[in-house]
Amino acid sequence: MLILTAERIALLALDRDLAALQASSRTAFFNAIAVTHEPVWPPAPFESGAFAWAEKNLAHDPDGQGWYGWALLANEGERAPPRLVGIAALIGRPDEDGDVELAFGLLPEFRGRGYGGETIRALASWGFENGAKRVIAHLDAEDLNAANTLAKQGFTDTREPPYPGVARWALSAAV
Repeated sequence: MLILTAERIALLALDRDLAALQASSRTAFFNAIAVTHEPVWPPAPFESGAFAWAEKNLAHDPDGQGWYGWALLANEGERAPPRLVGIAALIGRPDEDGDVELAFGLLPEFRGRGYGGETIRALASWGFENGAKRVIAHLDAEDLNAANTLAKQGFTDTREPPYPGVARWALSAAV
């Protein structure tokens, strides 16, 4: 089991079994990782199709744990089970240039509490340690909160929008 720990959250990498559970049964997935059942799931920008994508890719790349999905868990006290605060993904292994895309979403009640920054730092570091040369994030060009979070983690706007209304931010590995 691949787990990254940040200051206040743990990031659990999906394996084939967890990805299959996530794609097929929210209840079974929550039970398998022993978290409180969340009534609103998944958080934006993720949709159920992303879960099928992770399941399919891990079935074809069983050694790809970490490249297709992460559950973001926070402990809210010793008497409460962990909370599933969000989900993240490095969107597959790095491409031929060493680029990998990062996406994450937090449940609304956990936004603005620093979990996004912790997730970005942990996954960018993990990606660089595992061969990525650059981590890219795409976001709504109007989303100043996401832009500020990325900037605080060292990302810069590439000024190369892939689509109208979408900004591309990137962080390169230290040389």
